[in-house]
This record gives sequence, C-alpha cells and structure tokens, in this order.
Amino acid sequence: MSKQFNRRDFLKLAGTGVAGAVLAACAPQPAPTEMAPEATDAEPAVEMQKIVFSSYTWSGYEAAMQDIIDSFVAENPDIEVEGQFVPEDYWTKVQTQVAGGSAPDVGIADYGRVVTYAKDSVLLNVSDLVDTDSFPVDDMLEGAVAQYRWAPGDFDTGNGDLWGLPSDAQGQLFAYNKTMFDDAGVDYPSEDWTWDDLVAAGQAITNPDENRWGFLVPGWGMQVRGWYVWQAGGDFVSEDYKTAMLDSPGSMEAWQWVWDLIYTHKIAPPPGLEFATNPFMSGQVAMVVDGVWWVPDFATIEDFEWDMAMMPKHPKTGSRVTTIESDGWWIYSGTKAVDASWRLMSRLAGKDGQTRFGELNYVVPSCFPEVGELWYGETPPDNRIKALDNLVAESRKTYITHNEVWTILGQCMIPIEAAMADGTDMEAAVAESTLIMQDELDKAWESFTA
Repeated sequence: MSKQFNRRDFLKLAGTGVAGAVLAACAPQPAPTEMAPEATDAEPAVEMQKIVFSSYTWSGYEAAMQDIIDSFVAENPDIEVEGQFVPEDYWTKVQTQVAGGSAPDVGIADYGRVVTYAKDSVLLNVSDLVDTDSFPVDDMLEGAVAQYRWAPGDFDTGNGDLWGLPSDAQGQLFAYNKTMFDDAGVDYPSEDWTWDDLVAAGQAITNPDENRWGFLVPGWGMQVRGWYVWQAGGDFVSEDYKTAMLDSPGSMEAWQWVWDLIYTHKIAPPPGLEFATNPFMSGQVAMVVDGVWWVPDFATIEDFEWDMAMMPKHPKTGSRVTTIESDGWWIYSGTKAVDASWRLMSRLAGKDGQTRFGELNYVVPSCFPEVGELWYGETPPDNRIKALDNLVAESRKTYITHNEVWTILGQCMIPIEAAMADGTDMEAAVAESTLIMQDELDKAWESFTA
C-alpha cells in the first residue's frame, strides 16, 4: 500500500544507532569500543503522485488556471499535476476518455451533466471526503451546492450525496440605464419595486419612433432559468418531475406577462427588430434582466450611466427569487490517486482558491458570499452588490439541471417562442407547449429507467 503524505509538513524520521562494548577474551584490558555510525536525521524520499487536471479553455483562462495549479504544487511537492486544456469539443473528448478508461483525475464540472455522469458511475462520490476534511460546504450558497447533489433514482439534482463542488455562483442581474431614466424623469428602481413598477417606468421611457424601449425581453434560454415563473408561483414540472406544469396558474401568468410587455404594454421591442449591437449597451433599451456574466461587457459602456438593482418583486407573491448556476469541479471515479485529487479539488473549490480566482477575474463570482463580495464590490456599476444581495436573500438552483432538460425544452418551447415572435395567442401556445413537454418527459423517463 503506498504511503500517503500529509498536505502540510512531511514527517521526518530519525534513525537511531545502538552502541555496545565488545570484550576481548583473555585480555587484561577491555578492547576498544567499536562505535556504531553517528545517528542522523533522515528524510525519506517523497513518493510522488501524478494527477491529470482537465478543462475546456478560453481567452486567458489557461494562464489563470496554471497560476492556481502552480501555487498548489508549490505547497504540495508530493503532487505533480498535468494540465489538459481543450479549446474545442471538450465534452466529446471527455466522453471518449471515459469510454477508453483514460479519464482525467480532476476536471471542470458541468452542472447540467451531474445526473447523467453520476448515474453512469463516471464521477467519484465526494461526500465522505467533504465530511472528513470538514470542507465548509455550508458556507456556500445553497443553490450552488444543490446542483452537485444527487440521489440514485432521482431525475434531477438537489438531494443526496455530493458528486462535485461548485466554484462560481452566477445569477441574474437587473440593470438599468440611469441616463434614460433621468431623461424621462423617472425615479431609479428601488427595493420596493414590483413588476408593475417596471411596466410603469417602461411606459414613461418608451418611444418606438426613436427606437427607445423600456425593457428587453430575454430569449427563451434565459426565460427557462426559472426566475419569473417561480416569482409568480408557477413551475415547469411537478415535484416528482413526471407532470408538465407550463400551464399551471402561476406559470401561465408569467408567460402572459412577458408577452404583454411586447404586445399589450408595448415597452419591449418586438422580436426581429434589428439592433447594431446589444440593445442595452447601445442605449436603446432602459432595463434588462440577464446573466451576471454580462457585467464585464457592460463595464465597457462609456456613452451613458448605468447601475444595477434588486429584481422587481411579483406584486402578489412578493417573490424576487433569482437563480444560480455554478460551474465547479469533480473527480472522476477511475482515479487511482484519490487523496491527491481531493487535495487539488478542495483547493479549487475552497475559499483560498476562489479568492485567487477572483483576483484573476476568472471563475467568478464566488459561491462563498463573503468571497464573492470582492467581485461584487468592484465598479462599475456602483451597486453591483445588489445582485449578490438578491442571491443571498432569495435564490435557488437553476431549473436547467434535470435529465434531458435541453432536449425537452428544445421541443416544448417552440410554440411559446412562436407566440412571442408573432403575437399570437399565448394561452393556446402554452397549452400546446405543455402537451409537447409531457410527451418529452414521458420519453425521457422511459430512457432514464431503462
């Protein structure tokens, strides 16, 4: 059995010698004593553990990742880390490696693949490692951690053991153009704002003749994250994930509200209207809900003042729930170096690692609120921290985590998206989408339990 070394200091083993007197027989004087070699401190050779870390990559990320790995290796000289950075078709490569028995030891994680990978025994269950090492998982945002929990037989993540750990916690932002608000004489969004206030402000700001709009309706990929459907008290599926609920009262209200922004209140540009660039960044739309990953792009805006606020609340439920989606890290089940792999993974996911990622401006914002404050405390805008306040106050893991979710949504959202595009009846579209979703759910369950 190979010897595992402590992650802090190596033990130094002291060698000891034994001296004894050798008597010469029939001699009047004792023979000279033959001394054993002088005792010395001896440091055993370090038994190296080599692990492979794997990730997709993008501009600047590989250098940032190497910075983290280099500091880890410097503090763990018994571990050698080989980095595999794949610029294209990353998950195809991983699937090939898994099938061929050559999967990496540690890799970047995808919350949308947790169910499939855990069910197929691709991932190592790290719950015992988390408990043994007292890893501060309870300090992370609950919605971030939930994406990496799975129990055998479950159609979605959220319960059971841990099959990875989150790193970032990306939610939605509510951004607004202060200059457009000032020009229209409208007060800035407050924490008391509701959906109704958003509509009222949008009506005061909108001028279609000047291609100036109050709000930008996000595409369906952002709509299905879950935020406004859940704010209205609706849902996509039943608690057991076997019944489509796109047409439940709360859900129907949410779909209709978004449609009304375009066709009834007329504060949102109709789909298909051409913009030279992102309409919020170009100053043509006053308010937008989108992912916080847009902050670096919005930070380049120079033509007007902008800021962020808490999500407007639903006027009846009072909910301003936003969602969390978290990339993270996991260990592949085929690793032969569990200790070394866990030490690297826990560094990447831990507070020290996430703090360093924040300094490098990659894998941000952190899922530890106190670490995330470093990124959210930066400017612009002045109130970036409001997005974090919203996550801490009311958030949950994104909807897009269950088995075959994108296959199901890719089919069932077609009628809803068509109604958004051409203004046809939303209630009829939702009814059709619900039937499609139910059929797709049934097929997904049949495949899941086969």
